[in-house]
Amino acid sequence: MQLAKKYEEGTCTPEEKIAVESFFDKMQNQSSELKIADEKGDIILNKIFLELKVKPKKYTIRKALKVAAVLVTGLTIAFTAAKFAFKPAAITQVTAKGEKKEIFLEDGSVIVLNSNSSVTYPEEFENTRNIQLVGQAYFKVFRDVKRPFIVQTHDVKVRVLGTSFDINSYKHHDTKVSVISGKVEVTSPTGKRVQITKNQQADLIKNSDLQISTENSEDKIAWISNTIMLKNTKLSETVKIIENWYNVAITIEDQELNDLTISGKFKDEKLENVLESIAYLKQLKINYTTKNQITIRKKTP
Repeated sequence: MQLAKKYEEGTCTPEEKIAVESFFDKMQNQSSELKIADEKGDIILNKIFLELKVKPKKYTIRKALKVAAVLVTGLTIAFTAAKFAFKPAAITQVTAKGEKKEIFLEDGSVIVLNSNSSVTYPEEFENTRNIQLVGQAYFKVFRDVKRPFIVQTHDVKVRVLGTSFDINSYKHHDTKVSVISGKVEVTSPTGKRVQITKNQQADLIKNSDLQISTENSEDKIAWISNTIMLKNTKLSETVKIIENWYNVAITIEDQELNDLTISGKFKDEKLENVLESIAYLKQLKINYTTKNQITIRKKTP
């Protein structure tokens, strides 16, 4: 804008004048179709002066168009820079082991973040509502057909308009998307897309692709009400759940125990009660090296 004003006032340095005119000479040469009759040129020229709020001088239409073009270019650059500068800030929310967090987004949606997880999202949403998730979270999405709500994990993308669903995407776990209400679209790393509705789950099976199953989805969000729900869950996976839940470290001494399956429901239970129940059911021995260091091994006679 300042350069345009200087050019219009004739106060440019020789170098600035050459730079402006050579730029627009090149632009005009590339668009040789611009031919304006003198009468039309005078009309356009007067309009330009009216917009610039300056008194007409002895300008050629060519020079006036250069001035206008400089102004337009300056405004375009300023607008682009402002848009970049005012891009909404990103917010990251993190939970430690043993911690859960409820997050309220600016669009009215709610996220419940499970332990040892994180979400990243913009302070204000634009055309889409993009969320990055690591770990596990429950989403209750405010419906907005003009702005899809998209959650990206390390391996799947979930797209919705308005619904409630759970994503379990810990890296040690096969990713599972469970719908509590509404409908979601899940996209795998291979590009396969599936749509699932209430009480359906999309599982991204290792060395395979998305598979759909049917199960009571309320069980998948039992963790929100401080309930551990195990249904034929492998001991190796059960240990990861307990580690996140109680902020402890557990070692399975005998690797053949990893595939033992555990079923049970534990609501607001102490760590000791959960471990002793599992040990009793599967004939295991629990040893506490320290309060937070635990070993599971076979029970010997």
